[in-house]
Amino acid sequence: MGLFDFRDVNKRKKKRDGTVVACSATGIHLNGTPIEFPAQYTLLRDILGEASRIEPIKQTKNKVYLWDELGIYCASADPEKMLMLLLVQDNRYGLGHQPKKNFMGEVTIDGKPLANNIQNVGQDRPYMIRAIIKENQQVAIALGWNPGV
Repeated sequence: MGLFDFRDVNKRKKKRDGTVVACSATGIHLNGTPIEFPAQYTLLRDILGEASRIEPIKQTKNKVYLWDELGIYCASADPEKMLMLLLVQDNRYGLGHQPKKNFMGEVTIDGKPLANNIQNVGQDRPYMIRAIIKENQQVAIALGWNPGV
């Protein structure tokens, strides 16, 4: 007879990958290192490690930089001017190029979990952060350059 786990899957603690994104009123820290957008690939490489894959986007000059194990990707035409990171929380929803695993890190805004505080992020911050919703479910977090500042 096999072992079965009948506990509610939604109540289980999620395994974290160690990536921590801390957003404050003055900026962003990625694993404790301050970053600004547009960001340079060399800085992201120093923080996250070498991208698992770098793939061209058809019929454009852009490339996609994927950190498969972390669930993170970035598309840019210039590795010195990366405008946004996408933290993919559910890679089943077809957001274009996909990291192989989901983002399982931690994102905080002003020391509180993202879900509790994203509504308090206005246009005055030196970055933008948005939840990407598909079929009434948050599937990714976009984090990047705020053109309004």
